[in-house]
Formats: sequence, structure tokens, C-alpha cells
Amino acid sequence: MNKLMSYLILGLLVIVAFALLKTFVIPPEITVKEWFVYLTAAVTVLAVVVPCVIYYLRTPPGIDHK
Repeated sequence: MNKLMSYLILGLLVIVAFALLKTFVIPPEITVKEWFVYLTAAVTVLAVVVPCVIYYLRTPPGIDHK
């Protein structure tokens, strides 16, 4: 489980950076538009799913790496 968390740290940092950018840099008029809401959801999903897929491909279930 610790190895999976090491993969997710980068994704979590991307989510935090995007949230800070959205809060402090991007005007509120843009953040309420439909395309930006979809972009926010896509960034969040990709920042979590991509590291999980990379972890799965490098460490398939059922293989004991101890």
C-alpha cells in the first residue's frame, strides 16, 4: 500500500496546484463555465486514475514482491 501512495503523491500535488491556480489566478467568471467544470473533473480523475494504472501495470495483483 505504501508503494501505491508514493505513486499518488504526484497526483495529489497536481490537484492541489490546480486548486490553488483556480482559486487565486483564474477569474471566477471562467471557473463557473461548463467547460471549466468538466476540465476540473478531468484533471482530478486523471491525477488519481493515471498513477493507479501505472502502479497496477508495474505491480500486477497476485504477485508477492516481498
